[in-house]
Amino acid sequence: MFDQLINRWWIIGARGVVAVAFGIAAFLAPNRTLTYLVSLFGLFALADAIFTVGAGLATNWLSLFLEGIVGGAIGLLTLFFPEAAHMWFAYFIVAWALVTGALELSGAYTLRAAAKGPLVKGEWLLATGGGISIVFGGIVAAQATTEVVTFMWTIASYALVSGALLVALAFNIRTWPRTV
Repeated sequence: MFDQLINRWWIIGARGVVAVAFGIAAFLAPNRTLTYLVSLFGLFALADAIFTVGAGLATNWLSLFLEGIVGGAIGLLTLFFPEAAHMWFAYFIVAWALVTGALELSGAYTLRAAAKGPLVKGEWLLATGGGISIVFGGIVAAQATTEVVTFMWTIASYALVSGALLVALAFNIRTWPRTV
């Protein structure tokens, strides 16, 4: 598992770059129409899913693969059913964040169990990302009726933080010894 993950560190890094790009776009354009925001989220969820499914398949890691499937489903629902997505936008985000967070925590546990020794450099970043996703889902659920700018800045902040954690994790994975 470790060798496959080390060889494909760039997939996790690309996932983080997509999240950071989405966060920047959401900060720069929070006043756009809801259609634009929903489409932007749908594209982000779909792009993230492609990288996550790829990483899950490449490493034979079930929780990572399932995380990608859930993100892809949310992204496709958002893009192919925009009318429903407008009504359910906050709920889509909450569901995506909670499931993604739980699966990232599961992945961190799997990684910890597979290491069978001292901590692997940077493995805590995956667990931190999972915890942040769950907290973010709770925050979005609590503020789903607030104004668009506040709502989008919350989403943008999450995307920037989780994206930065993924990029940091990718660079840490790249330096892992192959004998782990």
